[in-house]
Amino acid sequence: MVNMKDFYKKYHEYWPALFFVVGFAFDLITTDRIDQSFSLIQQFVYLILLMFLFFYEVIPVSIFKREKGFLTRIWQYHVELLHFLFGSLLSLYTIFYFKSASFVTSFLFLLFLTSLLVINELPRFQKQGVSVRAALLALCLSSYFIYLVPVMTGQIGVFSFIIAMVLSVALFLWICVRLIKRGVDRKWLQKRILAPALIVQFVFVGLYFFKVLPPVPISLKYMGIYHHIEKHEGQFLLNYERHWLRFWQSGAQTFTKREGDKVYCFVSVFSPTQFKENLRLQWYQRSQKGWLKVDSVSLPIVGGRDQGYRGFVYKANFDLGQWQVRVTTSDGREVGRISFNVVLPSPNSQRKWRQDIF
Repeated sequence: MVNMKDFYKKYHEYWPALFFVVGFAFDLITTDRIDQSFSLIQQFVYLILLMFLFFYEVIPVSIFKREKGFLTRIWQYHVELLHFLFGSLLSLYTIFYFKSASFVTSFLFLLFLTSLLVINELPRFQKQGVSVRAALLALCLSSYFIYLVPVMTGQIGVFSFIIAMVLSVALFLWICVRLIKRGVDRKWLQKRILAPALIVQFVFVGLYFFKVLPPVPISLKYMGIYHHIEKHEGQFLLNYERHWLRFWQSGAQTFTKREGDKVYCFVSVFSPTQFKENLRLQWYQRSQKGWLKVDSVSLPIVGGRDQGYRGFVYKANFDLGQWQVRVTTSDGREVGRISFNVVLPSPNSQRKWRQDIF
């Protein structure tokens, strides 16, 4: 029979990574809407536990290290619990932020987030464990409030972002003040705890104003190009022509242009209940100098529908060539994009219509 205590000691160095993976897998299975009350409360409880564990990990004499008994036995697994909580929260944030932007804009943010996770697992940085965990805690606090505030207020923008950052910074500073009152050296705290946390906060601010931070809690559910769209009995009838070999395309991304045609762009965008936003659908055409913006159309949305708010815009005047439609928020952050080519039909070809129903 395997002795669990010996088994734990033998593979002790791998347990943090295992608990992180378990936390990530748990949220992949249970993740639902970003505004789900249970999920928001669960994340809040996890953050409280993280702050509690972090606080007692830092103070010079922890009651869990000083006393013997049940609490002492529990405390010896606090690192594994920290990794589970970080893994669970960061997996949620990765999922939500990834859903809320096109790959082009979300890549840098996800790279930044993933880099912190990798650093946390490297032995070289584990010696600086408190500093790394301070950075991760600041990351979790900021990530949570950045989409909690818009969910509660029903809107995004600079004001909501500032409120979120003020709340996360204030909460972390409160922890620092409590640590100082419990005897932690002020200079040590500034260098090992406060500095890493503030660096994370500054990174968030930079990512936001460079429009790299994904526009949570909005997410693009679907986007496609069509020849004609009409609404009938609460459903959108999306008409297009497409060769069967191009089955992976969304609608008619190879758009055959005939006289009198209009090109329609259909989108389905999820946002929380009672959430309102004025999206912009920006039309770009490929030129010798790169992508040139030729038009921008407003699309107001109202949140709450699980499948997303549905709407479309169209363009009547367009040339042959490569095109792109980008969906952006009112504060200029990209939600998603789609590319398509406008071509002439083959000689003597006849249209064979297909239809999607949304």
